[in-house]
Formats: sequence, structure tokens, C-alpha cells
Amino acid sequence: MEQDMNFPLWNQLNDYADSLTKRFDNSFYRYDNSKYTENMKFEGWSDTFWQNDKVAKCHLKTIQPKDAKSLWLMHINIFPKEGVELPIMGFDIVAGPKKITGSFMDFSPLHGYDHPYNEYMKMAIQGLKWNKPRELPEWATEIFSDSMIAIGNIREGHELDQFISVTSQLVTYYLSKMEEHATVSGRDTLPIMNKYCSNQKLNPHLHRSILAMGISEEDKEAYVNDVLFEEK
Repeated sequence: MEQDMNFPLWNQLNDYADSLTKRFDNSFYRYDNSKYTENMKFEGWSDTFWQNDKVAKCHLKTIQPKDAKSLWLMHINIFPKEGVELPIMGFDIVAGPKKITGSFMDFSPLHGYDHPYNEYMKMAIQGLKWNKPRELPEWATEIFSDSMIAIGNIREGHELDQFISVTSQLVTYYLSKMEEHATVSGRDTLPIMNKYCSNQKLNPHLHRSILAMGISEEDKEAYVNDVLFEEK
């Protein structure tokens, strides 16, 4: 990914996104999402999609800042296939040139909190301290777990190192334990995944941040509904 040597934080986050891309390449196979590739290519945007026999869609998106007043963004979602007992993984970072203004990561459960992934996340974050935890709005508390990482104002140093370490650890666990814990139950998981998507679309920051990138309202609606959080 393109690097701006004037802002070490953005360079570090780009390197992190690259490392996650390589891990997804090792766990899934890429596919072309025609809903994106036909009409949704915008300057500075990068969208990559993967899947496998357990995962319907793994999506990693980055938006590169145009200048020092812009924001760097990364968005990741991993949606299991219908009937597969695997939490939805969500991971987002929004960063200015000197600090991460907001980051959110969760294993959103499909049925209760007793899945091994949720138990692991609860253990992984135990004892971690953050300078600025973020409170979740009602739309978010309905779909995210009690262990969700929701933080802001992360600057270079110990807290940034801790943040990258624990989120990297969680991604590694999610990918490495899939064969063991992503069981096919046949239960109807589609309504829960649709609720996750519909609630995400209630986030006003989502819509404002995409419009701030200079695209039209029509393109924003198509991107949100057809690429980010499509309901089935």
C-alpha cells in the first residue's frame, strides 16, 4: 500500500493492513465481488474479498488519506456461511496523522456468548487498560458482545503497541481455530446476520465518513447496502 513517510502512524497502519491481507490470503481464496468491481471504484479506496467453505465473505477495505487533514480508514468484516456456528468478526480503525480516533473490534455472537471464540476474546482482553474507552449506542449494544474493544485517542507508544498486539492475536485465533470451532449446525443464522447488517446501517458515523470521501449520496447508499452490509 502507498506510504506517506511524513506520518509514521499511517505507515504503521498500512503495514498492519498489509500483514492482515497476507493472513487472509493464507486462510481464504479471493473472489471478485461484482457489486463492487462494476461501479464502486473510488480514488484511494482498496477493497479485497475472500471466502472459503466456512466463510461467505471476508472483506478488507482501506481508504488512503488525501492530505494531512484527512483520515485513514480500515474496515474488516468476516461473515460465516448460513448455518455455520462462527461469530461475525468486525474490525474498524479510523486514524488521523497523529492518533487513532476510533477503533472497534468484536466477535459478534450468532447464538449467545458461550462460543469458544467469545470465551477466548474475553480472556484475551482481560486486564487491558485503555486511555479512552468508547461508550456504545443502543444500535451497537444489540449486536456486539460484552467483550468488544471500543476505544479512541490511541497515540504512538505503549497503547498503540498493546492495541496492535491484542487485535492481531484475535485475528490469528479467529483464522487458526476455524476448522476446530466453526461447526455446521444447520441452524437458521440468516436473521441474526441480517440484524447485524441492518443495525450497522443505523450508525450515522458510517454514512458521514463515506460521504466525506467525496462520493455521491446514491453511490454511498449502493456501497453500504450492496457491499458493506448487504442483507439477504
